Amino acid sequence: MDQSEIIKKAYNYPCPGCGGKLAYSAEKKKIACAYCGFAEDYSRANDQLIEHPLEEAIEEAPKQVLEDIGKKVFDCNNCSSKFMVESDKIKVKCGFCGSNNVNVEAFEHRYIKPAGIIPFQIPKEIAQQRWRKWINQGFFHPSKLKRMAVMDDLHGIYIPFWTYDAQTDSKWSGQRGTHYYETKMVRVNGQMQSQQVQNTRWEHRSGRLKHFFDDILVVASHGLDQNDLNRIFPYKLDQVVNFDPKLMLGWEGEIYSVEVDDGYQIADKIMDRRLRDLCEIQIGGDEQRGVVIQTEKYLKTFKHIILPLWISSYQYQNKIYHFTINGQTGRVGGKKPYSPYKIAFAILLFVLIILGVIFLAEYLKTR
Repeated sequence: MDQSEIIKKAYNYPCPGCGGKLAYSAEKKKIACAYCGFAEDYSRANDQLIEHPLEEAIEEAPKQVLEDIGKKVFDCNNCSSKFMVESDKIKVKCGFCGSNNVNVEAFEHRYIKPAGIIPFQIPKEIAQQRWRKWINQGFFHPSKLKRMAVMDDLHGIYIPFWTYDAQTDSKWSGQRGTHYYETKMVRVNGQMQSQQVQNTRWEHRSGRLKHFFDDILVVASHGLDQNDLNRIFPYKLDQVVNFDPKLMLGWEGEIYSVEVDDGYQIADKIMDRRLRDLCEIQIGGDEQRGVVIQTEKYLKTFKHIILPLWISSYQYQNKIYHFTINGQTGRVGGKKPYSPYKIAFAILLFVLIILGVIFLAEYLKTR
């Protein structure tokens, strides 16, 4: 079955057993029916995961005339009803028969179509357990946060990502500092004592580093911050399979809003930071200074994939905080506010303990 046939069938994929609603189940790791128990596996093929030349895509992008995003008529193949939906909305639930639908035309609003997807592996029940555990952790956070553990705002969504590959050739130079120690006599409390003093011996170093970057992962959504998602990385990208809209049945999804060239600017900075670390390792020593790196990047490629994410947003004192769970591995990330009262209490308690120790020491001296 070619991709066009899969897309046509994926608009609505009724259960072959009872005609009911099918959805991808993270519990069963299959496409399943909630009524008759029918379930079918999904293909693990990945032959459509092809790397595309980055420079060609950047040159072609301005030439593409994309359809305006607005309302469109959606035909439900399950009950034949017609209704209006946002043309860029991926998940569509029919209000007449309740069937799950995937609006694959949403992807047509973007020049580059997804090549691969990782289906959800973490069910909602497990995600909620990790949410409750996370929100209750930490003494220095407001006690009110514990009441948020009953919130039912956690939802699973497929997020668009770019992956980038590049071969790099770097010339580096800098100074390597090696620590050594000398024993010197110093005066301490009126008495001369020997003491180890650290010194650094510097020497110039230069060299060359060739490194290949494979699948630098960059989020292609303006609604999420790359640094926030770094907390739940990595995804096991060797488990990406060919994009199949059936795997999105019953789940929310998003089309990319970060263009491929803008995504590469983020990937470029990630590569530069990693190259600096690698070059400093080659320089060696206990510390480095004056490091200069000149890098050429070539054979740059990319692909567009869809990855699973559990996300919850909550508001505390007029500020929005995000909590995320890797939908494949279950790794947790997020930010929580701190309680200034608890921090002040801890500082006060620490000061009182120190004063108590000093008072006790002085008391014992007078005995």
